[in-house]
Amino acid sequence: MASPTSAVSARSLTKSYGKDRGVVDVDLEIAPGEVLGLVGANGAGKTTFMRTLLDFIRPTSGGVSVFGHDSVHDAVEVRRVTTYLPGELVVPRQLTGHDALQRYTFARAALDPARVSALAERFELDLSRRVGDLSKGNKQKLGLLLAFAPSAQLLVLDEPTSGLDPLLQREFAAIVAERANDGGTVLLSSHVMSEVEHTASRVALMRAGRLITVETMDAIRARSRRHGHVRPRAAADASALAAALQSVTEVSEVAVEHEAVDFVCTGDMDAVVKTVSRFEVSSFDVAHTELEDAFMSAYATDAAERG
Repeated sequence: MASPTSAVSARSLTKSYGKDRGVVDVDLEIAPGEVLGLVGANGAGKTTFMRTLLDFIRPTSGGVSVFGHDSVHDAVEVRRVTTYLPGELVVPRQLTGHDALQRYTFARAALDPARVSALAERFELDLSRRVGDLSKGNKQKLGLLLAFAPSAQLLVLDEPTSGLDPLLQREFAAIVAERANDGGTVLLSSHVMSEVEHTASRVALMRAGRLITVETMDAIRARSRRHGHVRPRAAADASALAAALQSVTEVSEVAVEHEAVDFVCTGDMDAVVKTVSRFEVSSFDVAHTELEDAFMSAYATDAAERG
């Protein structure tokens, strides 16, 4: 049984499909109130992990538990405290949004009508429309509404932002943060790592069924490459600023173009900021690379080690 301080605890979790393995020896702890992003390419094992957690499929060896309840022996209790949004939500076409809420939440405590109405408004979803008349994006909104409406202790969301436009992705991130602030735990998956950047506090990277690394977003950002662009107020200072930045250990790829200085920084920015502050500048911009870049070295290293 998992420690009572764990929302999710996986111990040497393995699920085999004949010669293929869905997940291999996964050890993972998720704390109550945490938002963890499970990321990796399609087929990495993310969905298998989630479905095993909910006892939709049984582990070959090892196990996983939710708030101390074993996923196999206490499956009813696990599902009582959990809501799940699958990667492909299937709802009968003839149902309206209101009908779907009644059908898929009948086993839970009565939903708060005000909460349902507020979520529908935030997702810009008309619950009176039939599912068969909804676009892919609106069907995804309905799935999110079904997941968030019950206020479960654990939300398991498989590719939750698929089909959402950027504004609604931002709204989704805000709702996830609110749920975590209220004590809820969220496990969400994505094959696009940048999608979890603004929602997860930690990221677990999977490849070929194995858990490669689990890191905080702060740690990822600290080691990720940042692209800097500085424009000195005096054009003549560009060359001097470039020379000064080249002496900073964390800086590389310094170039002067159109009277501005471009560079790449990896690691702590303190020395960079202090160097730039010696000059009068009209603009100073720094942008992180995509999270995919931050993880590519881990993917490459794991692939090389396993052949």
